[in-house]
Amino acid sequence: MIELKTLLGSAVVHKTIFSKTRITIGRSEDNDLVLANPHVSRLEAIIEKKGDGHTLFDKSRNGVLVDNHRVEGEMLLPSVCRITIYPFEIQLANVGDDETMTIPSPLHPETIKKPGENRSQTDRALTAHFSGLIGESPPMLKLYQLIQNVGNSRATILIRGEHGTGKELVARAIHEVSSRNQQVYIPVNCAAIPIDLIESELFGYEKGAFTSAQHTKKGKIEEAAGGTIFLDEIGELSLSAQAKVLRFLQNKTIMRIGSAKEFPIDVRIVAATNRDLEQAIKQKEFRPDLYFRLRVVQVELPPLRERKDDIPQLVTHFIQKLSTDMDLPQQPLIADEALELLTSAAWPGNVRQLENTIYSAMIRAPQAPIIEKATLLEDMASWITPETESDEAPLETLGKQALLQVLTQHQWDTTKAAEVLKVSRGTIYYKMKKYGIEAPHGLRRSQ
Repeated sequence: MIELKTLLGSAVVHKTIFSKTRITIGRSEDNDLVLANPHVSRLEAIIEKKGDGHTLFDKSRNGVLVDNHRVEGEMLLPSVCRITIYPFEIQLANVGDDETMTIPSPLHPETIKKPGENRSQTDRALTAHFSGLIGESPPMLKLYQLIQNVGNSRATILIRGEHGTGKELVARAIHEVSSRNQQVYIPVNCAAIPIDLIESELFGYEKGAFTSAQHTKKGKIEEAAGGTIFLDEIGELSLSAQAKVLRFLQNKTIMRIGSAKEFPIDVRIVAATNRDLEQAIKQKEFRPDLYFRLRVVQVELPPLRERKDDIPQLVTHFIQKLSTDMDLPQQPLIADEALELLTSAAWPGNVRQLENTIYSAMIRAPQAPIIEKATLLEDMASWITPETESDEAPLETLGKQALLQVLTQHQWDTTKAAEVLKVSRGTIYYKMKKYGIEAPHGLRRSQ
């Protein structure tokens, strides 16, 4: 068996393990490994099993490199090597039946294990996929494949997902793998633009179109000509603006405010929303015809709770990034208990909330060599659920609101509260003092 890990720049396009004896590689959909790029030949190369090894046969127009050496017709492949098929790099490794061999990569020196390193800082290959997307869980690998598939199509893309799942990163990734990647990419947050200005922002205006129009101004769609425009929070567009966006999608032309002339624009539309558009259509707040124009291809982003295997990689990435941003002299490690806490949490705010939690912990203890569980709990206590910390005393994780709730349920009987929360009565008094909680006048703290 061999593993083929395909990269485009530093982005992992896909990773596949093959057990067959003959593997074809090329642009054509008939190949076992499809490299969707016009620079790649329809059949670029064939890898065949020969005895205990594998041989590569070059079938290309432009040549194939193995470890930077050009293949002359055919070549016996080392057990671990790099195959260059412009613009892709394929990392090849012979693997056993049960595990995948790790290929050390000069693109990511941070993945090399250092002697004496904390376990919770290792065994997480940190690979940035496309525009910095992190994770190799099954939902993310499926997402990367979809990004690659839709990249060079002309289809309009609708990205859907909860807050903080990385919709803009995916939009940028779609642009980067497309043939427009050398052209402009313009993101527009529709929710951040006042309703009365959204049309002029998107479509521009002519001089004199209104009182303050002292000169002609291009809209964002026109500025993105030849490239990609990302319309984030498109569900917040007014019905009037929706009508104009629909007209553009239908005719590929725009008309500036104050003009009677339409002109064509070649631009790729990628839109995103976390809103329930189907419900908005029922409430007559979103046009159904625009909805169906937008969702030619729909990309659903998985929430973080559905890809918890990626949390260790994300934590490593954020610690590295934030250490640089904060100009820390030493990058902190993360304690095993702290990592287990992060991995078990539900993360209603998804990846953005995880990053903010790591940031908060690093600000609280900027010189700490290790991020401890207690430091994380200072930020997480207000939202973490009891199930997240089944082995920990609930009082330590739920904080002030939980303590208040238990005390009021038991008429401020601190003995009963201590029994429920599995802590000492002294801890109850300590927490009451810490949170500024006082029993109502006339009620004793203990019966």
